[in-house]
Amino acid sequence: MAKQCPTCQQLLDESARFCPICGTQVSQIKSLDSPVEIGEDLLPPPLIPKTLNSSHSSVAEPPGLSRQPGLIKPAVLAGVILGVASALPFIKCCCWLWVVVSGVLAVYFYRHESDLEVTAARGAQLGLLTGLFGALSWEVLDLPISYIYGPERVRQLQDLVERTHNLPAESLQAFHWIMELLNQPFHPIVILFGILSKLFICGVFTTLGGILGVAFFGKGKSPSR
Repeated sequence: MAKQCPTCQQLLDESARFCPICGTQVSQIKSLDSPVEIGEDLLPPPLIPKTLNSSHSSVAEPPGLSRQPGLIKPAVLAGVILGVASALPFIKCCCWLWVVVSGVLAVYFYRHESDLEVTAARGAQLGLLTGLFGALSWEVLDLPISYIYGPERVRQLQDLVERTHNLPAESLQAFHWIMELLNQPFHPIVILFGILSKLFICGVFTTLGGILGVAFFGKGKSPSR
């Protein structure tokens, strides 16, 4: 192996101590085949890889998205309560009250899963969804109850009409047609009319109940200190 004089660039033997050409001391010069050493002060700073958790924690989450629950679960719970309370014969006399209260209950159930403030628009959405699920569950539960108690109600209506005098023949004919339909609670026309009427009633009053529930339960929880 050989080394090179730093002054005159003369190739020298590895054991040489002085350059025979220019006399430069070359005892400390390393051979050309030796590996290049770089001081630590000349090295670039090491790259520290970021872990997955640290990269996620460094990104700030938008406010209001981390604890924002869905609307389906509270709306279904309140809608089922609405359907049961409105379909039962001994409670349905207060069905209008239950329709409004179910919208308030939806906001109450929603607030149990969120620390955020509920806006009036979100309360209206909760109430509308509650009315949708409530109307469907009400109709499903009302079908067997109408099949059991329906004939007795129809007879009561017929007795009331028969005691009414001076009714036009066309009105009596339409009334008898309606009574025949009411005696068949599983008739498609009866089911369709029941669903549409319940959707209208529930959609309006549960939405009002949702907005009303915001006034009671819509405020966010105060942060603990």
